[in-house]
Amino acid sequence: MIMRNAVAGVWLALLVAADVLAGAQVMPEFKDVRAQSPEALPHVELKAIIAEFLDPLDTGLGKSLGYLIWRETLTAISDQAGAGVIIAEAPPGERLVDMLKNNYHLAAERIARHQRARMALWGVVEPEGDRVVLETYVSIRDEDGDSQLRLGLSGKVVAGPPGWGGSGDVSPISALVTRNRFRFAPVNMNRRELFERPLITAAPVPVYRRPDQGSEKIARVGAGKVMQALDMQGAWFKIALENGESGYVDAGGFGNLKVPPRMVVAALNSVNLRAGPGTDHRKVATRPLRGEFLVRDMRYRPGKGLWYRIDTGERETWVAGWLVKPRFSVPVVHFLAGLMRYYGERPQDGVDLFEQFLQMTSSGEDNVTLAATNQLLGTCRLLGGGDVEMGYRDFSTAINYTPYDPDAYLLRSVAALGSGRAESAIADLDRALQLDPKYLPARRLTAAVAAISNETNVSALGILTGLHGHARDAGELLKRYAIAPDSPPR
Repeated sequence: MIMRNAVAGVWLALLVAADVLAGAQVMPEFKDVRAQSPEALPHVELKAIIAEFLDPLDTGLGKSLGYLIWRETLTAISDQAGAGVIIAEAPPGERLVDMLKNNYHLAAERIARHQRARMALWGVVEPEGDRVVLETYVSIRDEDGDSQLRLGLSGKVVAGPPGWGGSGDVSPISALVTRNRFRFAPVNMNRRELFERPLITAAPVPVYRRPDQGSEKIARVGAGKVMQALDMQGAWFKIALENGESGYVDAGGFGNLKVPPRMVVAALNSVNLRAGPGTDHRKVATRPLRGEFLVRDMRYRPGKGLWYRIDTGERETWVAGWLVKPRFSVPVVHFLAGLMRYYGERPQDGVDLFEQFLQMTSSGEDNVTLAATNQLLGTCRLLGGGDVEMGYRDFSTAINYTPYDPDAYLLRSVAALGSGRAESAIADLDRALQLDPKYLPARRLTAAVAAISNETNVSALGILTGLHGHARDAGELLKRYAIAPDSPPR
């Protein structure tokens, strides 16, 4: 359902369980810093804001990029209950760059705060001939100074955000991914790589002659059909019609359109490719499937799951969605969706998304962003019950990128304690304190480690960490950095 308001400046899309709703609401924050719109989706616990991209040359790409990333993020988290994604755009006929001057990122963060959204994404786009250069940014809104990107141990349970294990208490053995603002390396892409893609109709969709609802309707595409998008103009997809003409469909019609990932990635030695979306369709081939494959269609069938029709170069066949990984247009979609999975207590799904982000990043990505992403990957891997060794390596990779950061050592120390590597954990605490002897999180974690290693009665946490028998090493850290042994491990 799409609702329009004559003065609307924001489109809203809500994803809750299997029900999809959409609407519109005024966002005067773009014009007036004193304004505060009523909260959208007030009953949704987890929300992200995607702001229309700044478009200094007024090409229309800013609106297009906002809508595309909005749609792809919704696709990436399509099975996540209680998650909402809001797109904020300038009112019709107004240029965002004129409205905001130099306060664009502040406006995006202000909208996120007013809407109680955990994250805000924005960017800047400029054309370069037939190519597009875009810069993207993500901010995580802290609550009471805590981003809640936490890796912790609580008894035998690996703990994440408050409420993960039920009590909501912060574990004494925990560390934070402290980065909450990200600036990603510029992406330079062919325009076709961004916008050419299939669109699937979930309901009948009107096609207009121009990207304007006041223009002539030239066609109506029925439900369950595949349309081929050629480009985008503002908040509209330009599509090819069967008669050879082209027309426009509203990218905001969330309830009517499904936007698949542009590609899927596979690394399979042998897979059954089928003639249709489901195991009840005949096998076309059994073969290795490795590399990137263009998506031509996407279908979900109850009892059969999600399926993609892909172009293998020889033919178009269907592959089960659980065997491949979707690849979206720009890396930031994977990053934002990975955060949504973490906060939505779906860390096992966050692993694939952060891995895809790292595979798509260019050599221009800065070390701080790469370190934080590896920390997020390791956190999701451990919280999701994944490979402990690989999770430990993720934190080690982060240290390689930022060996000067005490938080990198704290996170690896917690990962080490979770796998019973007490000696390594204590060594990492020592390194963190060498970098900053007064750093309070490091001192608190050291005090907690010493307290557990000195327990008279062995606790579940003591067994899990393997700290018993290491009281001497932990005690030496207390003395070396003048940490009181009775410091409360908060």
